[in-house]
Amino acid sequence: MNPELEALEFSVAIQLIQSGARTAPARKSLSAMRPGDGLAGLRRLRQLELQELWAASPDRLPTVPMDESLDELLNPAGWLLPEHWRQLRDGLRAMSVLLRSLASLTWPETQPAPPGTHLGIDRLQVTAALLPDPAPLAERLAKSFNTDGQLDPLRIPALASLYKVRQEAFQAVQAKLQKLLRTSPDAFNEAMVVERNGRFCLPVRQERRGLVPGLVLDRSGSGATVFIEPMEAVPLNNAFVEADRDYVQAVQAFLRDLLAELRTRREDFTRWRELQAQADQGLALLRWAALCDGHLPELATDPKQGRLCLLEARHPLLLPAVREAMGLEALPHPVVPLNLVMEPGKPGLVISGSNTGGKTVVLKTVGLLSALAACGCAVPAREGSAFPALPSLHADIGDHQTITGSLSTFSSHILHLKEILETVHDGGMVLLDELGTGTDPKEGAALGIALLQTLSRRHCWILCSTHLGEISQWALRHTRFQNASVQFDEARLAPTYRLLVGQPGQSRALTIAARLGLPRLVLDHADKVLGQREQDWRDFLRELEAERTRLLEEAEELRQQQAEAQKKRRAEEARQAKEREAQRAADERALAAKLRQQQEAADAAKKKAEDEQAAKRAEVARQDQLARIRGLAGATGAATDSGTAARSAGPSASYAGMIVARLKRESTFIGAVAGNPKAEVEIRVGPDGTIVGRRLVRSSGVAAWDEAVLRAIDKAGALPRDVDGRVQNPTIVVWGPQD
Repeated sequence: MNPELEALEFSVAIQLIQSGARTAPARKSLSAMRPGDGLAGLRRLRQLELQELWAASPDRLPTVPMDESLDELLNPAGWLLPEHWRQLRDGLRAMSVLLRSLASLTWPETQPAPPGTHLGIDRLQVTAALLPDPAPLAERLAKSFNTDGQLDPLRIPALASLYKVRQEAFQAVQAKLQKLLRTSPDAFNEAMVVERNGRFCLPVRQERRGLVPGLVLDRSGSGATVFIEPMEAVPLNNAFVEADRDYVQAVQAFLRDLLAELRTRREDFTRWRELQAQADQGLALLRWAALCDGHLPELATDPKQGRLCLLEARHPLLLPAVREAMGLEALPHPVVPLNLVMEPGKPGLVISGSNTGGKTVVLKTVGLLSALAACGCAVPAREGSAFPALPSLHADIGDHQTITGSLSTFSSHILHLKEILETVHDGGMVLLDELGTGTDPKEGAALGIALLQTLSRRHCWILCSTHLGEISQWALRHTRFQNASVQFDEARLAPTYRLLVGQPGQSRALTIAARLGLPRLVLDHADKVLGQREQDWRDFLRELEAERTRLLEEAEELRQQQAEAQKKRRAEEARQAKEREAQRAADERALAAKLRQQQEAADAAKKKAEDEQAAKRAEVARQDQLARIRGLAGATGAATDSGTAARSAGPSASYAGMIVARLKRESTFIGAVAGNPKAEVEIRVGPDGTIVGRRLVRSSGVAAWDEAVLRAIDKAGALPRDVDGRVQNPTIVVWGPQD
């Protein structure tokens, strides 16, 4: 790997990413991943395609490896062992599920692709929909092989009969030998049947071999045991050997035919393997994103555009989950996030500050995250982070001194810087650690400034760390550069590892030396040697940093106050919304109750009106019926003499007259009745007109008159028929005599 990427620990991150892959082709492809390999957009596409389904149902995206079995299958001279058949069957089953899941993917049909994502014609959804389903092949293998990958002859008609013959021969020879073991137990070292040269025999003691006549197949190393095939077992052994040979030949023929049939679908197996590897790559990248809690950043496609924006970024190898995956202990302190924004108009950053303050970590974080983003991988930074398109990435970090090459620290740096100037592309990124060190400070500063100017003219993104104040002062005056420093806690005399963009920092060598216990006499002498001008500059930087720290603390306090106010405002809005919702629900309930009451009142009024209307119609009908009865009674002349009227419906009109006439004849009763009583009687008659029942529907108020009416009905006999010859069940009304 490129030593510059090695300096950024890129290979360690790649190993972690590829460890999430399940298949060998996916691991191989991920291990070859490099910035600028042209596949970043495709890798981003894979993650975006699979992300939603993987987060919801990871079991729908199985990637069971078939590496060894496919290597043997796709090799014309290959031969599959039981473990290969098992692997192939399980892999094809998983591949069938994977194909169906990939074919059901909807992205990116329903949403636009983010910048830096390659759409092309390589979508998993399209490829999966075009490939055949391997499920029939998997089921055929499942019917032919057991769970361990061993061939099951009883499931194969061509082998079942041969297998049964072989088993019968095996059981016959075993039974014979077991019988001999029981017959002469003293002749054997162990009461067991053994196999030698494909034939079954018995372990006989050397001194007792005469007790078991037969063929000597082998001897033990000590000579104390002779393996004898008894003569009685020779024919049975012969039969077993022949049956076993026939069965083995049939099995070999079956497996050869099955392999030949599978190899006719070589192209399908190759495409299944390629699709599985592509899906496995995407899933491995998603597992990496979950491990480092990362997101896909915005990625510019034009080197002349874009910006570098890191929001709460962290170096992956410092994260607890990543360190745990690597088998390392977690850091004793939390990782301080990095926030950095660099625009195209100001692509240079000079970082200064105290020793052990984290300047190199900043460079490595920016470099590693830029390399990962350029490969299409997620980075541990908040959403909204962005990276420019990088045609090249160079880093001069660490000591390149070599004894074998006779290179000093300074010489190794110079040679590396020379190589960077020769190979860097316009718009590339260059990371320089400890610029200008290893030689005279003034000459080192001059050389560093010249190098920065040269790279700036090539529009490179430049981040360098330095302890040379001349370089920091130069950056203050240059329009394409800005200063930054790592914060130092004056109270604790310890770095905070926080990057402050916009101001230079000081090395604080004397402060750190004092904290580490260097004698006070030495430190005082160093202050005198340093000079007043340098002291003034350092005091100015210290005051500037203190002022900036104060402003940052005030800004943080203000931010917290705003956040608290925002939280209270949201809580108040939520409370008011809840009250409004409760009031709305109460109003709805009240309105519903009111509407229900109004509806009930309307229903009651409607029912009352209907009842009154029905009563009116009934009264009108009764009056009409009464009028008709009175008219009929007047026609017969009976009502005129007695003053009694009768009303009936239909064919019983003449019958009412009969009732009145009968009542008239009962003169003793009629004379005793006063007023104008009315009795209403319902009569039931049979088919022939005979009265079969009567019921007093309405009393006249005079019991004697009611009884007289009922007696008269009982004596009346049958009802007359109507003009059509029918008999009806009438209700008659009989009026009493007038006073």
